[in-house]
Amino acid sequence: MRQTIKARYHDGVLQPLEPLALADDAEVQVTVDTEIVVSAEEILRRAARVYQGFTAEDIAHVEAIALDRQHFFREPAA
Repeated sequence: MRQTIKARYHDGVLQPLEPLALADDAEVQVTVDTEIVVSAEEILRRAARVYQGFTAEDIAHVEAIALDRQHFFREPAA
């Protein structure tokens, strides 16, 4: 049986935030998905590095490709 629940990690222990349908001493497999919070400042730092090492010509070429919407959502030619 698969259950998806929210839990809080505190002092080395995962604490479920809702009751679980489990017998005492039941063994389970846990997969942990965490939300990654990125500050606005970090987003700007990362954006500033996008074209790092590119020449002005490289940047113009990449931006031209990105703005060429005629090829969006089309199947590639065979």
